[in-house]
Amino acid sequence: MKAAEIAQRRKAITEWLYQEEAIKVAQLVNYFHVSDETIRKDLAYLEGEGILQKQHGKAVLVKEKELAPVSLRTVNLREKERIAAKALELITEKDRVIGLDQGSTIALLAKQMLSFDQRQLFTGSLAAILQLANGHHMIHSFGGQYSASDMAFRNDTGKEMYPDVQFDLCFFGSSGVKNRKGFCTSSLVDAESKRMMLRKSFKKVVLLDNSKFETTSLVQVAPWSEVDIVIANKGIPHDYERMISAFAQLILV
Repeated sequence: MKAAEIAQRRKAITEWLYQEEAIKVAQLVNYFHVSDETIRKDLAYLEGEGILQKQHGKAVLVKEKELAPVSLRTVNLREKERIAAKALELITEKDRVIGLDQGSTIALLAKQMLSFDQRQLFTGSLAAILQLANGHHMIHSFGGQYSASDMAFRNDTGKEMYPDVQFDLCFFGSSGVKNRKGFCTSSLVDAESKRMMLRKSFKKVVLLDNSKFETTSLVQVAPWSEVDIVIANKGIPHDYERMISAFAQLILV
């Protein structure tokens, strides 16, 4: 069986779980027309990724603790401000087209970008847009359905806005990365948005405060090997420090 087919089936299982929260092995066997052994291998893989737990002939979604709305995420505020300040230093005069993901740290970065000369900024984050609204940057929004908890728009239409745009630099947020091998999100739709931004980006930077190493997430967006730079606080777990440094430049502040 081709690797692409396996990956597509596992993605479909994840999406199904995200909707139903629990699925019987027999349902998956009948739906995908594969053997019981094949489905069990899929579930073992997804369990290793932290997406599900196997329980008596069925798969059960691992639920992440619900995140507070972006506007209320003040945990590690000072640490997030230091991360945003270091991220700001990475923006050079040549970086004219910049992508901004979503999250409280990205919003703090957007606020600090007000002093820059005019750039073209692309984002789906209302929190970032509100920080930039009174500035002079050209702001482009990806649009889509609004998520109040993330203060961001999620485009689940399958149609990519600005398909020909290329980012000189793009900054990404992440939910918890515990037990994962890359940066993450709690939403399948947001995962696809982040992957779209990754494909468009020449240089990719992930911003992670200490709290992200204490919780896990539903979806891994991409492995560390697809990221250029990770900015985090000093004192992160040593195993994560080694893991990230093996694939990307790790900057600790």
